[in-house]
Amino acid sequence: MSLFRRKKKIAAEVIPQKQQGVKMSLDGERFLTVKIGNSSHPGAREYQEDSFGYSGIVDSEVISERGFAAVLADGMGGLDNGRDISRYVVSSFITMFEQLDYTSDFPPQLEDIAVKINDEVCKNFSTGGKSGAGSTLAAVFVYKAKLFWVCIGDSRLYLLRGNALLAANEDHDYFNQLLTENLSGEMTMDEIHAEVQKDNLTSYIGNPELPHIDSNKRGFSICKGDSLVLCSDGIYNGISAAEIVGLLSEYEPQKASEKTAEAVLNQNLEGQDNLTVMVIKFE
Repeated sequence: MSLFRRKKKIAAEVIPQKQQGVKMSLDGERFLTVKIGNSSHPGAREYQEDSFGYSGIVDSEVISERGFAAVLADGMGGLDNGRDISRYVVSSFITMFEQLDYTSDFPPQLEDIAVKINDEVCKNFSTGGKSGAGSTLAAVFVYKAKLFWVCIGDSRLYLLRGNALLAANEDHDYFNQLLTENLSGEMTMDEIHAEVQKDNLTSYIGNPELPHIDSNKRGFSICKGDSLVLCSDGIYNGISAAEIVGLLSEYEPQKASEKTAEAVLNQNLEGQDNLTVMVIKFE
C-alpha cells in the first residue's frame, strides 16, 4: 500500500446522480446520458491546492436547457495562497458561467470569463503590485452534444474516443517554447530536458499579461461513448495514457477516477504533487 494512501485518504466528492446518470436532451427525441466521477489527493504535499467543481450537473432539465460546465484549477505551490486562488478560480468560473448569453457565440464568452477572472485575481491577490498567487484553469462547457473549452497553464483536457486518448489543449510552459529551438537546431532534446526552468508556466491565472489562452473556436461534436478527462499535472506525470484508457474502459467514471488516483499514488514518486482527476462519460 502506498505511503501516501496510509497517511491521507483519497478524496472523492461523489455528486448525487441516478445510477444510470443524468439525461441531456438534444432535440426532444435524442438524449445523451451523462455520468461523472472525480478524485483528488494532496500527494506528498502538506496542503491540497487543486480545486474542482461542476455547474448544475444533477438536473436533467437544467443540463438539457443550459448545458453544464466542469472546471479544474491547480493552485501554484511556488506562490502564496495557491489553495485560496484555485478555489476562487473555480467558484468564479461557475458563477460567471451561469450568466452566459445563449444568443451569442460561446468561445468568446468563455475567453472573456477567463480574462475577467485573471483581472480579479491580479487585483485581489496582488502584493505591492505583483502577483501573489497563481493557478491553472481547465474548463469545459457541454451544450447540446457540443464541447467548448478554455484552458490556461498546464492542467489538461483529454478526449477518450474508442481506444485513443487525445489531448485537446496545449501546455503553457517553458518546455513547449524550448521545443521550437529544438526544431530550429538551436537546442538538443537532452539540453531541453536538463533545463532547470523547463516546467515553469508561461501563462497562468495571476499573470497580468496572460499571453496564452487555449480554446476552441467552434463546438466540438461529442459522440456516444466519448469520455472527457480533466486533470492536474500530478495525474499525467504519474500514469501513462494507456493506463488511463484501460481504467476508463473497465470502470464507470467514479470508480475509474478513484482507480486513476490510486495508480498514481502507488508509484510512490518522490515529492508527489497534488493530483485531481475528473471524468465525464457520454452514453
